[in-house]
Amino acid sequence: GSKRVWVEEREGLVSSWEEFEQFKAQQFLELPIKETYEFISKNIPDGMKVSVAGGTIWEMALERIMGYVNLFRKLREDPDLVKAVIDWVAERLYKEYKIVVEFDCVGAIFHSDDLGYKKGTMVNPDVYREIVFPWFKKYAQLAHQHGKMYWYHACGNVEAVMEDLIEDVKIDAFHSFQDEIIPVWKFQEKYGDRVAILGGVDVDKLARYEASQLRAYVKSILDKCMPRGRYALGSGNSVTNYVPAENYLVMLEEGLKWRP
Repeated sequence: GSKRVWVEEREGLVSSWEEFEQFKAQQFLELPIKETYEFISKNIPDGMKVSVAGGTIWEMALERIMGYVNLFRKLREDPDLVKAVIDWVAERLYKEYKIVVEFDCVGAIFHSDDLGYKKGTMVNPDVYREIVFPWFKKYAQLAHQHGKMYWYHACGNVEAVMEDLIEDVKIDAFHSFQDEIIPVWKFQEKYGDRVAILGGVDVDKLARYEASQLRAYVKSILDKCMPRGRYALGSGNSVTNYVPAENYLVMLEEGLKWRP
């Protein structure tokens, strides 16, 4: 089975400019991106497209490179270092996105960066506006210039920055919903005239509901969201390894049999 990994909560790999220079000097694995998409182009069924989930920038800096406590502290003590780390990650990702948007088989960049927790954003929204969203905007512009869409996934309560994402970044679709934060149909009522909605089947319910209960729940989402349009059925977040396969199939079955 898949091996669980844990985020870096305290001191990551970079807590000073010296460590950042050492980090950048490492040999990094070069992924065969062009070759991968050439293979997909030749083998994908007619009419099908793929979305590119390239990676994260805020999360990468937060959970892998700097660590939570360290990064939050550095936002006060040395914000330029945090920005430099994010810029370094973001620039590498931009170069990867630049390669893949050239391929006809690609329909969308599906960028992921968790910005929040249950009650709000992890940091003051202005931090995102200053050092993260300018990169999201560049990714979205890159996608749009090539006739592709820019979809965005963020866990947590990101209500405080939703207008930024829709009006400034110009996302085409939003993903990640927890009923406890805002059920997908409520989100669609509020924002669905400006952005498409992806997923929404709460992962807790997908994991724990009995089949009949889950069927009724998925059907209720479809009944509310499908008539408004620009909605795609799916899980509210990643389909975790503790979601029973039969429950996942129940969700798909309800989608296939739904009629207006």
